[in-house]
Amino acid sequence: MELSKHKEGTTRLFVPSVSVSTVPPPTSPVFFNPAASLNRDVTVAISAAEGGETFCDAMAGVGARGVRVANEVEGVSKVAMVDFNAGALRLAKRSAALNRVAGKCSFVGAETSSYLYSRFGRDQRFDYVDVDPFGTPVRQLQAALSATADGGILSLTATDTAVLCGVHSETCARRYGSFPLNNAFHHETGIRILLAAIVRSGASIDIGVAPVAAHSTRHYLRVYVRVLPGASKADSALGGLGHVSWCPACGEVRKSGGQAEVCAACGRRTKVAGPVWTGAVAEEPLVAAAKKEALGRGLAEAAEVLGSLLGANGFPPWSFDIDGVCSELKVSTVSEVAVYRNLLRGGHRVMRTPFEKTGMKTDAGHAEVVEAVEAASREGASREELASGPRSSSRARSSRSGSPPASRPGRS
Repeated sequence: MELSKHKEGTTRLFVPSVSVSTVPPPTSPVFFNPAASLNRDVTVAISAAEGGETFCDAMAGVGARGVRVANEVEGVSKVAMVDFNAGALRLAKRSAALNRVAGKCSFVGAETSSYLYSRFGRDQRFDYVDVDPFGTPVRQLQAALSATADGGILSLTATDTAVLCGVHSETCARRYGSFPLNNAFHHETGIRILLAAIVRSGASIDIGVAPVAAHSTRHYLRVYVRVLPGASKADSALGGLGHVSWCPACGEVRKSGGQAEVCAACGRRTKVAGPVWTGAVAEEPLVAAAKKEALGRGLAEAAEVLGSLLGANGFPPWSFDIDGVCSELKVSTVSEVAVYRNLLRGGHRVMRTPFEKTGMKTDAGHAEVVEAVEAASREGASREELASGPRSSSRARSSRSGSPPASRPGRS
């Protein structure tokens, strides 16, 4: 196997040369995905902000995440890297030695869940556990929760996005115990379904969880939760579960009791997602500290992902797509800034959604969003009429163009 030295963050890694020259990288004989660097960047930032001492990279592969944490996070004193692929662990050992952190690393050839269950003893659990599988992480949920210290952080990746985002709803119901939605906010619904699965899995062994951070990037969903043992914590987390009702015909969306019903706006039949996590998605003080860590380390994209979560708590568990509302109304696409401005004038809160490529989160209802878009459409039409008048000049057109306000709504 031909190897290359690949730099990620401030860490040098031994990786298969073919992994950095082929898209997608091959899975055999060992797997390394350079495109997942953002995933690991966020881990480094959150680990540094959290300040724990022990870290478990439970599906380590070539050790990219574990070696980076050992090398880049000063407070971490012990890193366990677990994988059943002996060839991958050999590369992890070489990378640890290359970065002079082998002394704080252990390398375990084992199946993930078996190893994590073996760490259940109070003195053997980790401050931070990461599980990054191919596909779903549901098989490792209870083991990972059991191996995370009281108050520690568990992070999980799900790459079965087609399942979580509504393409394969029956598989989602079987695998996660929830029904998804395939619509404009399906990534957020997928993240909230994953969080709900973690909540229910933890509750069955008297463990509660509280979300720390979450993001949807490329082909995967990623969540971070704080592990809070105790039956009362588990009950409290279960209280954060609920359902979301969405009307495919008109776009009306609201919290639901869990059953499909007649849409109050148009009379058509709704679709229901859930159970989903309906509460906060970020532990904001930690996320803000992690953003600062990312910026200080030159991890700009990670800082953007983390910053996008700030302010998201307290909004309903969905978002609205402005282009979709324009299509619904059969009007030309309108300015995002104008829609935000109209909602703010109406006394509503609004921000760009952190989970979809486009869209906004707001405490306004569907009807208020429609009104804001209609108003923006009328404003745009009025500006066009003024600009096309016989007495308009380039200076007049410029002054009436409705340029964005000085503080343009966007990611926090």
